[in-house]
Amino acid sequence: MLKEFLCRKELSLYKLSEISGIPYSTLNDIVNHKVDIANIRAGIVFKLAGILGLSMDELYGLCTRQISVYSEEYSVNGSVYVKNKQYILEFQYHNRVFKEELCPVKKEATLFIDSIAEWQMEKMIRKQEMEEMYELCIKA
Repeated sequence: MLKEFLCRKELSLYKLSEISGIPYSTLNDIVNHKVDIANIRAGIVFKLAGILGLSMDELYGLCTRQISVYSEEYSVNGSVYVKNKQYILEFQYHNRVFKEELCPVKKEATLFIDSIAEWQMEKMIRKQEMEEMYELCIKA
């Protein structure tokens, strides 16, 4: 989301690096979710927020990419977020919370992460339903 924000402002990472004095590699890691914004020094976040005209909370929100996913088949909502350079899927089904690492944060995965997450969520739900059916068969 920070990448889209910078595009709307017509501000490249190179220009932002030049203006802020923050190394390009650091900005690139932040924008591409290769590093968690919570692990960046507060001084850098403060400086970056000021240059972009945002509060630190607004910048944090732009950097903590969270994607909503929905399975029409099961009427289940889930979310995908980034943690430790990994996409993490989290959802609830039948009063049970599911959490699964999907894949590393990479450009190729980012393009399809919503589809990947929906597919994995439905796969996990099907597995859960099979286990529930198996338990019913054993008890009968």
